[in-house]
Amino acid sequence: MLPVQDYIQHFIQIWEQSPDTLPDFTKKYTESEQFLREKNYNHFQKKIKGLQSSKKVKEFRNDPGQSFFPMFKAFLETVFDFDKDHLTLILSDEFKDVSKDFFYKARKFGPELKPENIYQGMRNVWIMNGVQLMAGVPVKITPSVFAYSMIYPYSDNFLDDPNITNEEKKKFSERFNQRLHAVDVSPGNFTEEQLFKLVEMFEQEFPRPDFPELYESLYAIQKGQTDSLKMITSTGLSDYEIQCICFEKGGASVLADGYLVAGKLTRQQEQALFGYGVYLQLLDDIQDVKEDSLAFTKTMFSCLPETDLGGFVNKTIHFGRVALEEMRCFSGAQNDDFLDLMNRSIETMIIESVGLNHTWYEKEYLNELEKHSPLHFQFVRDKRTQSKSQRFSLFQKYFDTAGVRDSKVGVEYAGEEVGKKKVNS
Repeated sequence: MLPVQDYIQHFIQIWEQSPDTLPDFTKKYTESEQFLREKNYNHFQKKIKGLQSSKKVKEFRNDPGQSFFPMFKAFLETVFDFDKDHLTLILSDEFKDVSKDFFYKARKFGPELKPENIYQGMRNVWIMNGVQLMAGVPVKITPSVFAYSMIYPYSDNFLDDPNITNEEKKKFSERFNQRLHAVDVSPGNFTEEQLFKLVEMFEQEFPRPDFPELYESLYAIQKGQTDSLKMITSTGLSDYEIQCICFEKGGASVLADGYLVAGKLTRQQEQALFGYGVYLQLLDDIQDVKEDSLAFTKTMFSCLPETDLGGFVNKTIHFGRVALEEMRCFSGAQNDDFLDLMNRSIETMIIESVGLNHTWYEKEYLNELEKHSPLHFQFVRDKRTQSKSQRFSLFQKYFDTAGVRDSKVGVEYAGEEVGKKKVNS
């Protein structure tokens, strides 16, 4: 069995040793620098809007990358200050191709899914692409990369649906767990039918007898998902129990990413990926603090008194910097550029999340952290009000303009037909 509990304790120790003081950041912005980046941001939005003209749409459909990606590159450079080495990784042909590949395959497999559901899965694709780079394997949509990323739109949305009873969610988790363990079980609903097809994709690429640790990683993430239900349904959980559940869920998720990319991992690589997953889970908790609080969902973050929130954010950043250093055990992550990009991206999202949820922080903390944001927090909030998700808006604009719309389901894809084979049950 995978030593998940050992990994949890290892990263709890790192968490306890992480200070709650404001970290040192590489960049500090003046008011004029922030205003300039906001001007560049608005300029980019106008350019994207200009692509909606009939003439531009026709040009865009012929070669969407030629129009969109140069603008997006300039956006990342002039608004978020990504340097050339970072952009070489983000905007490589490999990364551009896999995003489009995943979208078309997802539309074919689940035509009932909304674009925001597919975007949810694509976020995991990007994490797995990063693991592919680190592991030194080709960056592409393999059957397992596709299948694991599609699990999120189906299982998470089912478990998060307030209209579904806890008893139904429990039975769902039990049946899915049985299917993961190769038990011959019939799906209880459409969501389970889709999930069982996705599990079959794992089995076809990685036969169970040859990759036992891979399937143990899938059992670990399923256990983490099931345990996380306690944070919704149970009362009286101690801070330590909440922390263990948070670390288990996040760490196991990215550990499974690694196995489904590489097939085999060393113990050192397992631990490093587990820590990366914990860091991403803490980011999610910071981003979702308002929603978790309103839903009475317990997380390490939502259970804190409001006066402690700034210290928690500081502690998370310090923790993440230490945890990501362990990723150097991968040959593709031994250079500073890759780790700098990972850490820069996560810290940018953390700072943005603080600005968006400003009512949860003390004014002094907000003023100090805002100096390290390329955009004023008020500007970030205004843009989020206009568009629920800036990143999803860009994603949807790219594919909408390329001719893929909600009403156009069953998109033909020239490559492998995903999800065609039925699960034997």
